[in-house]
Amino acid sequence: MKRRLTTVVAALLVLAVASPSNAAPVSQDDFHVQTTAHLVSLCAAEPSDPLYTAARNFCHGFAVATVRAIAMQQMATRAKHKMFCLPANQPTRDEATAAFVQWASARPKTLADSPTDGVAEYLAAQYPCP
Repeated sequence: MKRRLTTVVAALLVLAVASPSNAAPVSQDDFHVQTTAHLVSLCAAEPSDPLYTAARNFCHGFAVATVRAIAMQQMATRAKHKMFCLPANQPTRDEATAAFVQWASARPKTLADSPTDGVAEYLAAQYPCP
């Protein structure tokens, strides 16, 4: 479980690297991370963006903390059905990251949700339990 969790954390961390070519510039408001759209904006920052380094570092910290919190909550529950189950053969970090950005960008409702809910919904959709 720990190895798989590390892979998912790493995959979400690459969000900052796998950015769409038409990403909007990062704004100071994005750092309040009130919505999944803010997180996607930070994680998809272009290297030419003046706030790129700050956005990337923030994205990394937020992604690691969120995935770990969700995983810990899932491990602590006695529920038979888990929110997500990581497969043995996972996509590369770049593939997973690009998938998250694309997945979230295609869901206006999810973009309006809290970023924690957006990450949780992505994990549940991408890695459903059998």
